[in-house]
Amino acid sequence: MTDVSDARPWCAVDLAPGRARAWLLRGGAVSARATLTPPPEVPDRQHADALIKRLGTPADGAPAVICGLSGPPAPVAVPVKPGQIQPQRQAGTNAHALPGLRQNSPPALMQGDEVRIAGFLALNPGWDGVICLSGPLTHWAQVSAEEVVSFQSFLTGVAADALAVTPVLHARLTGTEWDDDAFADALDTAMSRPERLASGLAEIRAMATLEGLPGSEARARLHGLLIGAELAAARPYWLGQQVALIAPDDTANRYAAALVRQGVPVARTDEERMTLAGFTAARRRIAAG
Repeated sequence: MTDVSDARPWCAVDLAPGRARAWLLRGGAVSARATLTPPPEVPDRQHADALIKRLGTPADGAPAVICGLSGPPAPVAVPVKPGQIQPQRQAGTNAHALPGLRQNSPPALMQGDEVRIAGFLALNPGWDGVICLSGPLTHWAQVSAEEVVSFQSFLTGVAADALAVTPVLHARLTGTEWDDDAFADALDTAMSRPERLASGLAEIRAMATLEGLPGSEARARLHGLLIGAELAAARPYWLGQQVALIAPDDTANRYAAALVRQGVPVARTDEERMTLAGFTAARRRIAAG
């Protein structure tokens, strides 16, 4: 089997929802990074090619592994072992695309985060439990014997971003400050009474207008309500389970705080490390043929 840790360069391209980033790897180490801002809503090969070009790849090109493409290959149905899914060669290119995952009932689609699951399992062999992958979309994946048995998805991050720019809330949600107590209060409200989600969002506007609610508290309440409603719906996944959390730092902090508040043991991970481990494992499968 060809060793992908040698000095030959290759590219890893992540086009999962809300992401458009790529790495050039040499000798097992990252030698260049590239991003597209804002990320494309419907990522295709042109976006992948643009990222690869920004990496400054060698004149004769470099092989690439891509996840998150909106087109072929078709997603693979669960249950499935992400670490055994073979990337598909893109016609006429030196690029291979990883299929996403799909679930028929209830309907669910994962496009890109399967590479992070594969990376986590490659670094943690024999691990069983639930993996929470959070970003614009959140996926809760039940894993047993290195197999994704089922998963449930939420548009929590997308909803938070959309609400934050609506005219009725935008002025109240500027800045980056954060109020832990407000987050915990809103989280508890949504988890105990998820039917109050819509009214709780309206209360943020009212409190800001009538009482001068600080932006730090308004922002924390928004995320607390949305994550609380998600946790209430995803309870069958995390209740009584060990949970591995794979997410960017800010998002990971919120989910970790929410889960610890429920008494759930949480294993924090380095999101980029999981991603690159998944790409590296896929590259090895390509090399092995």
